[in-house]
Amino acid sequence: MNDVFDSDSNDLFPPADRAKIEALTEDPNATVGYELSKGILMWSDEEPRDVEMSTFTKIMMLMAYRSMMYRPEMFRDSQDEFIREWFAACRATWERARASGLRWIGFAPSRTDPANLALLLEAERIEFSDM
Repeated sequence: MNDVFDSDSNDLFPPADRAKIEALTEDPNATVGYELSKGILMWSDEEPRDVEMSTFTKIMMLMAYRSMMYRPEMFRDSQDEFIREWFAACRATWERARASGLRWIGFAPSRTDPANLALLLEAERIEFSDM
């Protein structure tokens, strides 16, 4: 899973894509949604448009790790090796993005707050209530 890092550069993103990510601003009317296939919370104002696929993949990894941070033991201690490796890859992407000084709205304290676990659990309950 480490193939998401295209180069030895400290930056995860091409300069044009990084500029698009850093141009995102917090929308007070942003809505939070649940992405079922990834099991993650996503705010409507935090996904850059018209970026390379590798950038999109890394943004999804950042969103995935943020949702995993709400209950890390579930992923870190999983009996499933793929889940543990995915958790580690997403964490490495998160740490590398933070170390690079990336200014992304998804790092906002209101979005990384562990209290968002309640939002995630409610979204899961709604999505899976019909199953």
